Amino acid sequence: MSDLGASRPLKFKFDLHVHTANSKDAFTPFSDLPTLYRYRGLDGVAITDHNYLSSRLIDGTIALPGIEISSADGHVIGLGLTTSVRRGLSADETILEIHSQGGIAIIPHPHDLFRSSVDPGRLKTRPDAIEVFNASSMIHSITWRRALASAKRVSLPMVAGSDSHIPQTLGAAYTIVDSPTPDPSAVISSIKNGSVTAVPGTVSASQRLRKLLLKSRDRR
Repeated sequence: MSDLGASRPLKFKFDLHVHTANSKDAFTPFSDLPTLYRYRGLDGVAITDHNYLSSRLIDGTIALPGIEISSADGHVIGLGLTTSVRRGLSADETILEIHSQGGIAIIPHPHDLFRSSVDPGRLKTRPDAIEVFNASSMIHSITWRRALASAKRVSLPMVAGSDSHIPQTLGAAYTIVDSPTPDPSAVISSIKNGSVTAVPGTVSASQRLRKLLLKSRDRR
């Protein structure tokens, strides 16, 4: 007999790969996140700045504290961490460090042709999810297909994120998370358990150009 009183999971839209101005190559002010993600129709974001743990949150913001770590083998995202993980470790060592803090490890943009990416097939330590749709990937018809194949081969949860570096690309791809509450710990547990649906999307050519122009101005 089913328990009619049991609560059903709610569906939350999260962009699980977002950079702020705390990343050297990103231009979204941290304080603008609440307004931006609500405008984009999201319920929350994972803040994944390069080698910088974002544990400081803004009141009223549903944000997962995270970091995108530059391992010796490519980038690894850690969510739910309390302290930063140093760069330069192997991907396996990086995942172990994330797990030692009770966090989850996500492999972003695997098989990407133009960015430092971990090949999931070479890992000895199992991550918790694979980003199968990265909105900022070039030639995504190839990279997405390879990412999907990797996730299916090892039966890992599939997630999506914009890899946003400017305000205009936030939420270009996102993940629907089935979670009992929007509390970050509950959302992270749901991702680990595979209660997710990856929703694809791409960054436009004009948005890519905007980012390049901002980077060129920043170097001056």
